[in-house]
Amino acid sequence: MLTRRSTLLTLAAPLLVIAVPVAAHGAPTIRITLAPGTPNAAHQVPYLDVTIVADKVEAEAGGRLFRLPLVANTVVTSGKDVTGLSFRDDEGQIAVRVEDLEEDGSNRTRFWLAQRAVSGTVTVSYRVMIDAAAPPLSLPQYEMRTERGGFSAAGNAFLILPADETMRLARVDWDFKGYGAGGIGVSSLGMGNATSREALSVAKLASMYFMGGRPGTYRSDTDGFFAAWQGVPPFEMTSLMDWASRLHRFYGSFFGYMPPSFGVFGRTNTRNPGSGIGLTDSFAFTFNDTSTPEDLRSLLAHEMLHAWVNSLDDSMDAPDGLNRSWFGEGLAVHYQRLLPWRAGLISDAEFLADLNETAARYYTNIKIGVPNHDIAAGFWRDTRIRVLPYDRGSLYFAATDAAIRSASGSARSIDDIVRKMLAERRAGRPMDEALYRKLLAAELGADGIARLDAMLAGGVVLPPSDAFGPKFRRVEKPLRRFDLGFDPDSLLARPRIVRGLVAGSNAEMAGLREGDEILNPFSQDAMQGDQKAWLTLEIKRDGSMQTLRYQPRGEIIPAYQWELR
Repeated sequence: MLTRRSTLLTLAAPLLVIAVPVAAHGAPTIRITLAPGTPNAAHQVPYLDVTIVADKVEAEAGGRLFRLPLVANTVVTSGKDVTGLSFRDDEGQIAVRVEDLEEDGSNRTRFWLAQRAVSGTVTVSYRVMIDAAAPPLSLPQYEMRTERGGFSAAGNAFLILPADETMRLARVDWDFKGYGAGGIGVSSLGMGNATSREALSVAKLASMYFMGGRPGTYRSDTDGFFAAWQGVPPFEMTSLMDWASRLHRFYGSFFGYMPPSFGVFGRTNTRNPGSGIGLTDSFAFTFNDTSTPEDLRSLLAHEMLHAWVNSLDDSMDAPDGLNRSWFGEGLAVHYQRLLPWRAGLISDAEFLADLNETAARYYTNIKIGVPNHDIAAGFWRDTRIRVLPYDRGSLYFAATDAAIRSASGSARSIDDIVRKMLAERRAGRPMDEALYRKLLAAELGADGIARLDAMLAGGVVLPPSDAFGPKFRRVEKPLRRFDLGFDPDSLLARPRIVRGLVAGSNAEMAGLREGDEILNPFSQDAMQGDQKAWLTLEIKRDGSMQTLRYQPRGEIIPAYQWELR
């Protein structure tokens, strides 16, 4: 592919440094051994045996010993599927009782409380039963899945971990002794048996991914990039991973440092293909039998960005962290198209397609004015609110980048602020909103702070016409709002009963009626940005089943797009 760069985008990248963390001598350890059951005749793994040996576990009698989410960001985990659970230390069996804590509407955690004082090394052993018939979800792909002789899951779906903040060196071992022809195990730490290069928090352990059995694999010969995938993709996955590996190296050059290893995990999802989740030095994504490399490149570029940027103080997973997702997710969307384009890994047309999908979704969003402090409350309830940090944040950073370039005579850009912030984090100092405001004020003064506050208050963001370089220009086009045609809260109820049907909407004209029960879950986030998308609803009415299909669009409004000059 030809390299295409704007004349405004020629700042030299800093010298690449391979970031090799140095673990503290004598740090406590946590050893995770995973032994999947032999696949059955349908090539499904029936269970996973887990053994966890954690050093330096401290708990008073009645205190919290270990923990596992029962619901993580709305995803029901394997907590209900754990059998044969045992806790032991040097004194023998540890009796426990259970405490379930409802943290918010999207998260619930189970704690095991020690019935006597515990101090030292604790061994936890249990079996996780895997439900091969579990339906696919339109949610983050944390949950345990099995197909084609393998399994996969995020740590927060099945790892019972210490209920403390102790940093531990982690080791993952794979046991395929009962697996017949043998197997391959891959985790966020690397391929096969692997040890972390630094002590990790419990949150980092819970955010690791695991895939074992007979996955496809890829490993770069030039850096620490690796990949594993479950199922059979409808395209050559190795070629796509080679593209991702090249982009990974470009990111390292651009940001000036690179993690010593980074993993990508893919698995099938017929309900929600093309979704992704950022993880510890890795990420996971989904595909189906119609996915194409072109569909997945922006997703790979986005999720890989989180290995560098993450968010302010790594806070998107904190209770109120979604209110700060304008930074982490906004930058990820901003760079997911810009950096591959600079690297010559996508064309002008691909760059514009990604940009215009974001712009279309933002400028037609009826919730465009929702202030940032309301994002967390609505994030999992309303898809129109959920996409705002991504869309508004990315366009805000494009506008801010243009303003800094203009004020500095193209000597500096938003890239310089981001690199300085990441350098502060690597030095062990806070990378927070206060730091961003300080660096922003140094570039743009009070006007820059006022624009930031206006964006956070829900003000509409509009980058200048040449924000993406002189070869592009901003235009106005008539586009249609995303509109289900009924109250979106209907999808949160169980059962999903249609309420608030809009008279004259596409939904009503397709035959949907008040009181219909919607049987199929579906993803709305990507649908909002696709003006041509169709929605298929499987409904039940008076005991009979029907299928309806319509375009979830409403009124036509003027919206901004970009095109080649």
